[in-house]
Amino acid sequence: MKILLYGVSHKTTPIEIRENYTIEEKKLPEQLAEIKSFLGVEEAVILSTCNRIEYYLYIDQTKFMHGEMLRYLSDHTGYEISEVISTSYGKSNYEAAEHLFKVATGLDSLIIGETQILSQVKQAFAVAIEQKTSGPILNSLFNKAISFSKKMHTKTNLDQLSYNPGTAAVKLYKEEWESIVDKRFLLIGSGKMVRLTAKTLFYQGSTHITLTGRNEQKVNDLAHELNLWAQTTRHSDVLNRYFFTADFDHLPMSIAVADGVIAATKAPYHLITEKTIEEMAAIRLTMKKQLFMDFAVPRNIEPSIQYIEGIQVFDMDQISFRLEEVDSDKEKIVRKITTNLNEEVAAFKQWYQERNAVPYLDELNEHMLELKEKTLTSLERKLPELTAHQILLINKHMHSMINQMKRKPIESLKEYARKNTSKESKNELELFAKALGISVGSEETEQPAEVLVAESQGISVETTNKTI
Repeated sequence: MKILLYGVSHKTTPIEIRENYTIEEKKLPEQLAEIKSFLGVEEAVILSTCNRIEYYLYIDQTKFMHGEMLRYLSDHTGYEISEVISTSYGKSNYEAAEHLFKVATGLDSLIIGETQILSQVKQAFAVAIEQKTSGPILNSLFNKAISFSKKMHTKTNLDQLSYNPGTAAVKLYKEEWESIVDKRFLLIGSGKMVRLTAKTLFYQGSTHITLTGRNEQKVNDLAHELNLWAQTTRHSDVLNRYFFTADFDHLPMSIAVADGVIAATKAPYHLITEKTIEEMAAIRLTMKKQLFMDFAVPRNIEPSIQYIEGIQVFDMDQISFRLEEVDSDKEKIVRKITTNLNEEVAAFKQWYQERNAVPYLDELNEHMLELKEKTLTSLERKLPELTAHQILLINKHMHSMINQMKRKPIESLKEYARKNTSKESKNELELFAKALGISVGSEETEQPAEVLVAESQGISVETTNKTI
């Protein structure tokens, strides 16, 4: 048995290729059912976002055919199988587990530490649970990854991390206002920096972001792209607008209604001047402080406006200083999270390996219970004067004694199971089990019995499997 991962992401595959792997949300159940029907596939979960499409499978290696999955992806994308191999990546067992932990925590995201991916992982898991394609192994893996991500976001400032000036700018805004949910932002430009900053603002809770620029068509196209992205990110069937556009010819009016202004264009001159601010002041109805960020070099904002009351301006030198602080924070936080992540993956690895001992543990438990029942029946027959209360006490003490007797054999069985998955190790496990009087063969190995709660969007989903 093996955990497999097939995927593409923004880290490995450009968007023009990645978009061909995209899965429409309404077709996810259909794809899950089709993949689950492949020979040897025991469990399946599909994670589909704007930046990645990943297939998590739990398979029986003796039955599963790798080529069948590649042909399926070939049919879905329109690529030749050789192209699927060259454009996608694959991972197995603990590498796949480690990858999911990083994905759920936001360490593998375009914006490091963003929290939206966690809800997307939960949603993917919920769909698999609903379609009954996930089971004990992937349930455990996804539950642990989701729980770990929540813990890391609670204990660290992970969601404030990134590698772009937009993050430093947002950090400055949050230092000034604590929350930016009710603030209005004006972004001037239509390039990559504006796109990243707009997404960072959105991730941090801003819902009213206006774009403007000298090229009206580019601005409109970017706003449309961002609104579609936001709709996909929020998994909404209703197209809510979070990104708006404004006429660049009326720049003073756009600035007047903004709390934060960010300029990031290639214009070799000042777009916002003292005159612009004078015209804005005549329109603006409040004297609330405004924060201006200038990402451009040469600068788009005339430096002298920082001396106007109620206005604070940060240029790239100042923002870069804050970005260094963010990078410093990032390094410390990511190092801490990685240490914790390695521990969590090691714990999952141990749990996964101990599954090999499950049939022997079940047999041992059944043998002990059978022995207890026979002994109790014999006592009741030979000592008919025993009261119900006395029998209950005897049963309780026998149960405690059995648990103590089982402890060492259970630890030893799990230890043998943890050694490795080689045939020699399995033989050692089987020989030890036989020495205990347990005759379960490796061919009779069953799924580990466990009760797992799949937490997704507030819905608790339980399987009827047992735990080791």
